[in-house]
Amino acid sequence: MISIELSPDIERQFLGVIRDNYDGNSQSAIVTLLRLHRKYGWKERLRQNVDSVRAEVRRRGGIRPEDIDNAIKKYRKMAVSHDA
Repeated sequence: MISIELSPDIERQFLGVIRDNYDGNSQSAIVTLLRLHRKYGWKERLRQNVDSVRAEVRRRGGIRPEDIDNAIKKYRKMAVSHDA
């Protein structure tokens, strides 16, 4: 058995979702939550990683246009040699 402390507002919302969408079956609601996390959780982690990289780039003063051009050229060169 698992026990979680929720704020009263979150608990009220959660119980409402269970009642309205899962016929009161909390286990079914939790299984669905776990499936959604498995399916979409990586997207949230990716978003967090991208936000972290953006913050670090801003902290370092941004990216110069030359750096972007060089990265594009390097990518295209690798893509062409990989396709050949």
